[in-house]
Amino acid sequence: MHQYVLVLGSNIEPKKHLKQAIFHLQKYVRIDKVTEVISTPPYLNHDQAWFLNQGLLIETNLLPSDLLRLCKKIEQEVGRKKRARYQAREIDIDIVYFSGGKVQLPDLILPHPANFARFWVRHFLAELIPDMKDADTLIPYRNMDVQDMKSIQDFARKKTAGEKITILTCYDYTMAKLISQTSLDAVLVGDSLGMVMKGEEDTLAVSIEEMIYHTKAVRRAIRDKVVIADMPFLSYQVSKEKAIENAGRILQQSGASAVKLEGGEEFADVISALVQSSIPVMGHIGLKPQSIRQMGGYFLVGKEKEVADRLVKDALALQEAGCFALVAEMIPASLCKKISHELAIPVIGIGSGPFADGQVLVLQDMLGLNPEFSPKFLRRFANLGQEVKNAVEHYCHAVRQQEYPSEQESY
Repeated sequence: MHQYVLVLGSNIEPKKHLKQAIFHLQKYVRIDKVTEVISTPPYLNHDQAWFLNQGLLIETNLLPSDLLRLCKKIEQEVGRKKRARYQAREIDIDIVYFSGGKVQLPDLILPHPANFARFWVRHFLAELIPDMKDADTLIPYRNMDVQDMKSIQDFARKKTAGEKITILTCYDYTMAKLISQTSLDAVLVGDSLGMVMKGEEDTLAVSIEEMIYHTKAVRRAIRDKVVIADMPFLSYQVSKEKAIENAGRILQQSGASAVKLEGGEEFADVISALVQSSIPVMGHIGLKPQSIRQMGGYFLVGKEKEVADRLVKDALALQEAGCFALVAEMIPASLCKKISHELAIPVIGIGSGPFADGQVLVLQDMLGLNPEFSPKFLRRFANLGQEVKNAVEHYCHAVRQQEYPSEQESY
């Protein structure tokens, strides 16, 4: 017998259609467990009712392809009508887990590619098969059951719940599309794109136009996560009026959820003016890359008591000014712990130890695409740099040996 997890969804007479789907399914498979019903908003097309979703743990001798055909048959029996993608539906039956491992068919991939991205599916998997591991990541499903983040209000909720917040930088559509299929909480389109994407020595040459361009590309792929855009050098330092104008432009033209700016108490009035103008702001203290020429280099900030006390004062001032969260970059772990404890808003660390309320890394760094950059705080979760070089050499070899394109790859 095989075990499967099915996820049912409906937003047209949902209670009726969920009940009917379960009634038809139990004629053909054994239903071992049924989850609670979770309500979720529609994706992309918001001019429709919310969905009701339910998870089932079933057992059957059917192979994945046979079960898929059965699910499609039951959808028809329940009354599903053909509509465009992301439209309302009477019933949707997704296969999201198979005890036999990975499946790669033209019309079925298991584990389901969207498992990590959909919080209700994560919750169902954690409830139904908590001790099983995802076949791709080998992460236990019980560890996948974390709250979803859709807006900046969810930052405070995450901190209150004691859940760590995960953020990565991203600068382009292709990477953003991949990130959109994960459980990552939020994305930062950082002015670090100056170094990562443009090859500059620092972030100072990045313009507002470039920040808007890259943020728009990310937002096209990531529709339902918080996307934060950095305010580049001199876009907010000149005056409060200029800061409001530039931040508003970034939000209007890029689709960003919020902006981030560097600085402490000296920028509290600017942040307050932005927040009063309905512009959400994330703060940034500690090492401030836009001040690198004044600071003289990239190093740990806050070892001295006087500097540490000032950073605590800065953090409290940013909270008072209305920041919904702040980044603490390259400060001692003990200081980050103190700041996090004293603030009601989340502190997102980078190079600041494990006691922050969340972490942020540059995507290319944690993927191993920038092997020359190896600070103490960086952990590489992949070695894609070598994978890219290997793939290029294999391509060159195949072309030179006239192995590519083959007959099967020709028209």
